[in-house]
Amino acid sequence: MSGAMRIFFLVSAALILLAHIFSAHGAIRRRMQCQKMDGRCEVECLSFEDKVGGCRAELTPLCCKKRKNN
Repeated sequence: MSGAMRIFFLVSAALILLAHIFSAHGAIRRRMQCQKMDGRCEVECLSFEDKVGGCRAELTPLCCKKRKNN
């Protein structure tokens, strides 16, 4: 019985690690998309910047882009 429990915990740990790896991959993709829009990922946008989406990372949730003057 203890062998089955060890395998269960090992498989559970592997699934948790895979979930973290794939969520980090999505954050990298969103950060690259923000850079393509000439933006940057920040916690808060400055007063002269617009929020143009989300980076959705834990520490940098917003994609900020400089406002264009008309």
